Amino acid sequence: MTIIIIQIIIVPKLVNKCGLCPTASKLVAAIVRDREIEMEMPRDQAEKLKRYFINADPFLWGVLEAKNKKGRLQELKKLGFLKGYSEGSNATYSKVNQDLLVELGIEGVLERIVIARVAKSFAQEDLRYFRRCWEQGQTPDMKYLREHRLYRRHPFSGHEVYGKRDEPSIVGYKDPAHIFVQIHTQYQFVERWTVFAGLWFEEIEPLFGSKL
Repeated sequence: MTIIIIQIIIVPKLVNKCGLCPTASKLVAAIVRDREIEMEMPRDQAEKLKRYFINADPFLWGVLEAKNKKGRLQELKKLGFLKGYSEGSNATYSKVNQDLLVELGIEGVLERIVIARVAKSFAQEDLRYFRRCWEQGQTPDMKYLREHRLYRRHPFSGHEVYGKRDEPSIVGYKDPAHIFVQIHTQYQFVERWTVFAGLWFEEIEPLFGSKL
């Protein structure tokens, strides 16, 4: 097994010299990333996180600022990913997920996109408060979310939408709090945790907490 791993790690250094086609180069890079992930986390853990990722709804658990496909693809390109996508690309989310896994691997997707976005949107104090609430079986207090500017009241949430007229209407989801909790915008209370919240507290943060 050791010999195989060493051979795989050496191959990318020969890619340019051997003139491998882009497809072969991507395949080699993906194999190397899988080996790196295997060494940094158990393979079953990596595979479980991959399944969470490819089945996430909304896309990337809603951590991106943009809330429609066109905006999300543009945001990912600005972050330096999916450079091969043309302007106005309409790739399916399944295709985007596959391409992100080839380009970054599941560890890269989590560290460079998901964790980076969470770290940008939430102070350490906020994440610690959320964890305490999670561990006690409570949802965050609405007053806390407002005071810490994680959520702002949407008095006309029934009509207020983001995006252009020809795109699906997304109501009030630009606030960071929506990454972790679902909020009843009409009656202004926290309904429940999102699926991502459980994944974050039980799987992602324990693995990558030192990178926050």
